[in-house]
Amino acid sequence: MFGNMLESVVGFNILIAILLAVVKFDAFDTIYGSFQLVLVLQATYFILILRGVNKMVDVVTNRVFDTYNRFSPLNNNQNESLATLSSLKRFARDQKFKKALTREADIKAREAQLFDIKEHAPEVHTTKKRPFMGLCCQNCTLTSRESLVSKTTESLALRNILNYQLPQHSNGFLHRTFSHLYQVYELKKFDYPQVADLVWKDERLKRAIEKTTIQQFQDSEISDDEFYSQLLKGNQRRARKLLYDMRSTLSDFLLRFTSWVLYKLLSCFLTSVVVHPGQVEMLKKAGNSNLPVIFLPLHRSHLDYILISFILLNNNIRSPLVAAGDNLRIPFFGSLLRGLGAFFIRRRMDPAMGRKDYIYKAVLHTYMNNCLRAGHNMEFFLEGGRTRTGKPCMPKYGILSVILDTFMDGTIEDALLVPISVNYEKLVDGNFIREQLGKPKEMETFGSAIKGIWSVLNSNYGMMRIDFNQPFSLRELVKTFNMSGKMTPNGVKKTLKSNPSTTSLYGTDIVSEELKTLVESISKHIIYDCAQSTCIMSTNALAFLLLTKHREGASIEELVNTLDNLRKELEYAGRDIGFSGDSLDVINYAVDMLGPALVRKERTNNEEIIKPIAILPNVIELTYYSNTVVPHFALESIVAIAIGALDKSSGSVVQQDLVDNVLDLCDILQYEFLFCKPCQSLEQVVSSCIDDLVIRKQIFLVDDAEDTELNVRSRKLARQLVDDGEEEQYPEKVYKVNPNKSAVDTLSYLRGILMPLVESYSITAFALDKLVGRQLLESELIKDIFDELKMQLSLGTVKYDESISVDPIKNALKVFQKWGTLECHSEKKLRLYYLRDDQDDSESVKALYHKVNKYRQSF
Repeated sequence: MFGNMLESVVGFNILIAILLAVVKFDAFDTIYGSFQLVLVLQATYFILILRGVNKMVDVVTNRVFDTYNRFSPLNNNQNESLATLSSLKRFARDQKFKKALTREADIKAREAQLFDIKEHAPEVHTTKKRPFMGLCCQNCTLTSRESLVSKTTESLALRNILNYQLPQHSNGFLHRTFSHLYQVYELKKFDYPQVADLVWKDERLKRAIEKTTIQQFQDSEISDDEFYSQLLKGNQRRARKLLYDMRSTLSDFLLRFTSWVLYKLLSCFLTSVVVHPGQVEMLKKAGNSNLPVIFLPLHRSHLDYILISFILLNNNIRSPLVAAGDNLRIPFFGSLLRGLGAFFIRRRMDPAMGRKDYIYKAVLHTYMNNCLRAGHNMEFFLEGGRTRTGKPCMPKYGILSVILDTFMDGTIEDALLVPISVNYEKLVDGNFIREQLGKPKEMETFGSAIKGIWSVLNSNYGMMRIDFNQPFSLRELVKTFNMSGKMTPNGVKKTLKSNPSTTSLYGTDIVSEELKTLVESISKHIIYDCAQSTCIMSTNALAFLLLTKHREGASIEELVNTLDNLRKELEYAGRDIGFSGDSLDVINYAVDMLGPALVRKERTNNEEIIKPIAILPNVIELTYYSNTVVPHFALESIVAIAIGALDKSSGSVVQQDLVDNVLDLCDILQYEFLFCKPCQSLEQVVSSCIDDLVIRKQIFLVDDAEDTELNVRSRKLARQLVDDGEEEQYPEKVYKVNPNKSAVDTLSYLRGILMPLVESYSITAFALDKLVGRQLLESELIKDIFDELKMQLSLGTVKYDESISVDPIKNALKVFQKWGTLECHSEKKLRLYYLRDDQDDSESVKALYHKVNKYRQSF
């Protein structure tokens, strides 16, 4: 409208200019008359425009005519001027008619356009809000969930920390040229006190030295005081050496220098390191609480703790002390890690001797105690070591038990626990194929470290993503668990329990017996939270689809469709994905990242086919990437496998039979996945999963009268409110199996997700027959199981190459040991397996095999 108005003004000024040119200038006696004429004409025209008069051109022309009569003298040229004005008036009237026709045409065009919009509404593309990952559990830590986070922090966009931008006030030449040096120089300086001297003076350590000395003195045949003094001095020297080897020498200068180096090196092999600014803001607020912050990341790479410290340092958050395995205490790199905050602990202990090593326990406990009291933050990996499978490992309880004991004895009033999820588009440290095929782990050396660093710097590993979960109060979590009664052995029906490791850092033998279950529950809750907040990368999604839906290969179009469906599934579940854009571009990018050793492109009949390398040994690495997605679908896969094991000759399935089968299979795979949080009932979670499969994926025929979404929600609520005794009063529900091809294909796809694990467990149970009447070392037993798996794979009775893997076999042996079928005797680094006396026969082994193998049956 303003443009039209301006155009009219310009046109009218041109009209005035023409009029002044036509009329002789000597008709105006004074300059005043000319100036007044122009002002009157322009003011009148502006008023008419603003009022929107319809007959604008006629009125303006008449005003021009009247003004001319008032100011111009009567002479012979007046008639000529009047004729000219009449011509202008007719011209204006013609233009008015043309404009009217144009307006009418515009109105008709707009009406046609509006009609087209109503009939064919265009698709509206809205930007989907990225889910904010890692919020606290509503059941256990409701107060913590409402703190440290706001809608503003949730809505912030992801940020690549490698793209450092100078503050607006720092735009000088030197600042721009040496931006990274300026960045590390401006960082907040923290004081990192050394506590080794305090540890040496602590009464707990002195008592442990005396206790060990007295025990050694009593066990010996020498009874003189001089020998006792020698034992005491020897134990003191050992305690001092243990403390010297363990301690951290965290240095602010070394942190800053390493940060500057990382700014230069990380971009050589990583395209981006992505964090959520809202999560960082939560950590800043937590750091201002004057409570120790305990960082608990999942462990995928040696790069994890370096980058976590890098992110915290560059956001002015106190860097933590990091518990590192003593295998990393190698020349140069050990000293470097120590200066960056690492303190070295023993990763595995001899179960027989470990519990008697009072000195080492006291050194570790006292050192951590004094570090927390001095205000240090802590970081350690609950999994113990890096995951070899891509799935989160079951937690080890040693270090967390020390933290909990420190809280219980009042050394610290509280602590904030921060689960951390870490993921890479491509694994930096290698693929662990050797170890999964039964070969021993290679120890880290100076040469291997140099070789590994050189290889990394000359490769491309894509993007890394770190998600810091919402910090929650240890005090609140302990209080909630104790009040709910979930920590008692009979607290929750059908809740799976596992024995603590006896070869990790003393298991949980540092804390009292009544706190062991509490430590176990907190640890599992943290691992579960980390798994749920782990971002799914493009390589994870592609590997998962190729191994579960397209093992024989698929066209680009098919992969695009299945990837779109997977993205919808993950978004529906509230999971975040680490990629965006068109699925076609995502697939091409992921294929390039995985490389031809894992994924191959072929052209058949003018169509491009993408195939996975689903044979040993390559499939082990491809499974690693896929296993990041597998925990999300684990329970659904178990339901599908459980359905296959039921008798469906009548075309229906009894709900309770299905639930019992699912719980039984969860018990078999209890060392592979955490199916629910410790604060939940597994049976309720299973029932909710079945209801979800009924409504969304329609694996059963839906009875409109019973299985509406509203009724399903009502049943879920009823299960939460009703007591176990009252639940038996409800009639058994029967599901009718859906024979539709879509439902059958869905069950087949879900079943294939965990079937490689079921095959590993089944063949492991079958191979236990080799233990009847004999004993075998762990290495020999695993070799026999490997040989059996390879033979059955060649015969076709084992379908999946990835079933031949060490970790599932070891976890199966743990399960059979927990069930009371196996016994294991450990001495030093050797483990000897044998059958229990009441199970040492072929019939018992066969019964165990059938218990597992029934889930391999086809639909």
